[in-house]
Amino acid sequence: MSGGDGAAGVAGAFGAAGAVGVAGAAGAFGAAGAVGVAGAAGAAGAVRQASDGRPSGRAVPRHLGIVPDGNRRWARRHGVPAREGYRRGAERTVEVLRWCEEAGVETVTVWALSQDNAAKRQELPVMLEGITALVGSVTAAGAWDINVLGSPGQLSTLGLADLSGRCRGTSGAGGGGRLRVNLAVAYDGREEIVAAALAVLAESGAEGLDSAAVGRRLERWGQPDCDLILRTSGEQRLSGFLLWQSLTAELHFSPEQWPDFDRAAFDAVLTSFAGRERRFGA
Repeated sequence: MSGGDGAAGVAGAFGAAGAVGVAGAAGAFGAAGAVGVAGAAGAAGAVRQASDGRPSGRAVPRHLGIVPDGNRRWARRHGVPAREGYRRGAERTVEVLRWCEEAGVETVTVWALSQDNAAKRQELPVMLEGITALVGSVTAAGAWDINVLGSPGQLSTLGLADLSGRCRGTSGAGGGGRLRVNLAVAYDGREEIVAAALAVLAESGAEGLDSAAVGRRLERWGQPDCDLILRTSGEQRLSGFLLWQSLTAELHFSPEQWPDFDRAAFDAVLTSFAGRERRFGA
């Protein structure tokens, strides 16, 4: 993970700095022109319905961002290879996604690999193995709408060309109440904003470029404003994650390393969120 030790979830790659051109910006960051996920503003934090149709009884985030930090440190603490830490982290990610679905969360964005770590981490091959395994596990786990956030060129550079097909042809919103899962690889929040701005310029020209247009473009890529961002392993920073979408997001920093993040810890996050008075930046 960015600033941490690499998470087992998948993080969206938005291309190397300056590498995304105007013409290619839309294709690099998801399904250009896809139906957008409903933004978090306004109705965010309203009491949601659980997946079985029962009211959850409390406010839950519509869009939850997760920085699943601590897989490598967990492996060191238990005296096992890093590969085992990432494997356990991948299993935990699938479990947490199921819990999110049960709670009525609509969109989850999971960050596993920052662009910075993709360039610097010595254990990158092991991390990439974990990413590939995670995508397979998430795909097999349930009827979720899955979107890999990343440019085909960057994914190919990392040896993940097989994942680039998941960047296109997906709807921006879960169909039939399905959970929307954004798996982000080699992600950089600044590059995401640049790419969205370039896409707006390509469609509407300079006169059409404003903050509302950029926000709508990100929603079309399945990235509405975020209600809550969770980071595990005790790290208390965002490291560039969801820079645009986190403007009014609540933050929760959990001490557990990601493989140890259990149902009790997840419920504590939702309880904390439900008990907050959201001011939306005011």
